[in-house]
Amino acid sequence: MPRSTTPQTLSREITISGHGLHGNRPCSVRLVPVAEPTGILFVHTPTGTAIPARADLAGDLVLATTLVKDGVRLQTVEHLLSALMGLEVEHLRIEVDAEELPILDGSAAPWVEAILQAGVKGLEGRRRFMKITQPIEVRNGDRWIRALPYDGLRLRYVIDFPIPALGRQSRELSLTPDKYRRELGAARTFCLAQEIDMMRARGLALGGSLDNAVVFGADGPLNESLRYEDEAVRHKMLDLVGDLALLGAPLLGLVEAHAAGHALHVALAQAILAAPSCWEWTEEAEPANVRFFFQPAGLTAAAQPA
Repeated sequence: MPRSTTPQTLSREITISGHGLHGNRPCSVRLVPVAEPTGILFVHTPTGTAIPARADLAGDLVLATTLVKDGVRLQTVEHLLSALMGLEVEHLRIEVDAEELPILDGSAAPWVEAILQAGVKGLEGRRRFMKITQPIEVRNGDRWIRALPYDGLRLRYVIDFPIPALGRQSRELSLTPDKYRRELGAARTFCLAQEIDMMRARGLALGGSLDNAVVFGADGPLNESLRYEDEAVRHKMLDLVGDLALLGAPLLGLVEAHAAGHALHVALAQAILAAPSCWEWTEEAEPANVRFFFQPAGLTAAAQPA
């Protein structure tokens, strides 16, 4: 799939139903094409409340990304947003009949397949990008995330969990629609078995099961198999792509994250929007022909031929 230079929406409507991961309630989502560039707009159909996918409307970020406006909440929006951003569909009306989007199989793959079956179409005008020109970073203790200048969108992510079955994982890639489909879209959400009782006591993960999440016990995953050996870090990258959608425009830059999560992802988006001196608008998005390798200690990395 080629990189798009024009704004894109869907060619036809899509409706997908399921149940929410956290509330375990039935929900249905209707994806409606738009006639001109609008960004991503959610509409809570029971109240008619329109909620743009914007970082300033992000609310509760515990184990999911939630948008909040006028007392209406839309929870777990990140997997759908990730699929849309990964496939460069950045202009759409999304009608939701509940307060949480369906978890489906715990990844973005069902959304990706539905989008590909519906097809995408270009809109008038040129696609505009937010291009990082100066480093910008957000930290919370030993957890951090930052954006650096880069010609394209490249992601670099490290996770580190205190159980051998999961441990430290790292992955890096330059994002394109094809790479998103192959390397990120099918990675499922995950948790530690020891955390399940705590989450459910807080009213979270009530709809979770081995059908929609990877659960790691002391000796390894409780699921029959993993889709990738490093599925956990790939899912974190999937979440990051979805959370960066809250910028309101595609990003050009190198985004590095260490032990981050939804709260830091959204904090980075908010920090970028609050620092216009660190980025500029551009209509050019040619990926650089270099490969970067991890250098956690510094803001620069050695370049190698791709």
